[in-house]
Amino acid sequence: MQEKKKKIITYALTLGACLLLIAAVTVTVIFALKSDDNFELDAGDDVIDSGDDDGADDNTDGDDDDGDDEDVSSAYQFIAPVAEVDVTCDYTFAYNKTLDCYEFHTGLDMAAEAGTEVMACVDGTVESITVGDILDGTKIVLSHADGVKTSYYFIDAAEGLEVGDSVKRGDVIGTVAEPSGSEYKDGAHLHFEVTKNGEIADPNDYLDISEK
Repeated sequence: MQEKKKKIITYALTLGACLLLIAAVTVTVIFALKSDDNFELDAGDDVIDSGDDDGADDNTDGDDDDGDDEDVSSAYQFIAPVAEVDVTCDYTFAYNKTLDCYEFHTGLDMAAEAGTEVMACVDGTVESITVGDILDGTKIVLSHADGVKTSYYFIDAAEGLEVGDSVKRGDVIGTVAEPSGSEYKDGAHLHFEVTKNGEIADPNDYLDISEK
């Protein structure tokens, strides 16, 4: 009887130990699984974030490339307004034979026979057409990107050209007129000016005459 009682106690203790071991293993597995889940979520978040960053960088690079393409497009590259360039008066202090006085010459004078085609130097919009001004003759002003405007004096406007028209670089906007206005003693020529944000600018900064 005593021996049987000992076996029962031993069995109970062994069973209890096994149950405790199983419980410990179960708890350990549960915590391990939770740790693994958290790690996978964090890793997933990192991967998603990395993807967003890479995407943002790629998009940014793409935008910059597009911007660079625009900067070298015809919208920003000037050409000479006449096919054959013969500068007779530069952007400088000079003597005006017609007015018999010294003054700052605010543009470039390009000698050309009456009837010579005058072209838009760069893509833009016709801002104004002033006809028959006593000093400037007929003047056409084009507006362009970045606050730049170009002005073409002593010309005859092309037939059908109107304020608001879009023009491309190289489009004919008129022809050189017969001598008139404040520079008529200089003969037939185009007087060409550039302004930037309302301030007069040196046309030589936009035109490389040596290559035109």
